[in-house]
Amino acid sequence: MSKNTSLHMKTLNKMIGKNSRKHLFPCIKDLVTSGLTLARFSREESKPSRQDITQYVAAWFKYIGVSSDECRDWMNGYCVDVLSAISSSSKSQIRHSTKSNIKYIFKSDVTFDCGCENNLFKACCEPSCPVYEEMSNKYKERMARKSDISYEPEPEPEDIGVGVERPPCKEKYSDQFEKAMEFALNSAKKGIAQKDIVTLLNDREYKTRTGKEWAYATLRAELRKHEDADISYKEKYRDRLEKAMEFVLNSAKKGVAQKDIVTLLNDREYKTRTGKKWTYAVLHVELKKHGNADISYKEKFRDQFEKAMEFALNRFKKGDAKKDIVTLLNDREYKTRTGKKWTYAVLQAELKRHNAGEHT
Repeated sequence: MSKNTSLHMKTLNKMIGKNSRKHLFPCIKDLVTSGLTLARFSREESKPSRQDITQYVAAWFKYIGVSSDECRDWMNGYCVDVLSAISSSSKSQIRHSTKSNIKYIFKSDVTFDCGCENNLFKACCEPSCPVYEEMSNKYKERMARKSDISYEPEPEPEDIGVGVERPPCKEKYSDQFEKAMEFALNSAKKGIAQKDIVTLLNDREYKTRTGKEWAYATLRAELRKHEDADISYKEKYRDRLEKAMEFVLNSAKKGVAQKDIVTLLNDREYKTRTGKKWTYAVLHVELKKHGNADISYKEKFRDQFEKAMEFALNRFKKGDAKKDIVTLLNDREYKTRTGKKWTYAVLQAELKRHNAGEHT
């Protein structure tokens, strides 16, 4: 057990309190102390994602009666420290994703259903677990339902007369399929994972266009078809985005700060590539795509840097010591050309650039 996992386990035990033995199931303890043990999976097997584990643990918190706020406070650290090992996302992305997943679990009707020894993560499972019998029965019932649906005989065709064609499956299930797709698309827009959407579709007994149970591959294919038919948001707003980016790049070349560019874009009702309002983060990403990553910190902080240097040079000419000038600059919250606090070394370098010479 690493220092991080040991700390998270200690915090978790403290949070649960007296009920730690009762509520800390073997699978949860295993995931907290070890994360996902990849050695338990063969090369051919698909491995669960960070999001899968996040939702699983969040569902457990919900099951044992821990609030969403307490869950989020603990999960943020755990996901960043432990689950980042199986994710390529940045820490800030992981925190944002964790918050979204917890919100989904606590607001939806998703319940904790581990599957016992058949759990998705191949985490430790013991018959002595306090919920083993309950979860085992849940798993058996779920498998029985799937089995019944899979092997249910086709109903006898109705005698609808000679020369009258029987409606094809696609037509027969078209109404409920449209409702299913409406639900799936709304769920996808909310950031719900496709695997969870599949579960929710089947729980609500929605059928595919051919009247069968939903599978991950089927949902993925249907969402792709819908994306092609819908032309996608990117194309829909492409012309407006190009005009917006032309405005952005011209403004940036003139030295306009990015925050001001965002304000101007929204004032002119320009939209992003997904038809939404502009934010600093979105602008930053778009500029990176255009090879202007932040148009460099030098431009971003240029105005206030020039004021800082004007102040520094005046104080220097009056005979103030450089160390005192550094203190005054930071007291007035002036920043360097890269947006950082002033130091003696930085000031000395900047004064040299202005040919102010050394003055000790």
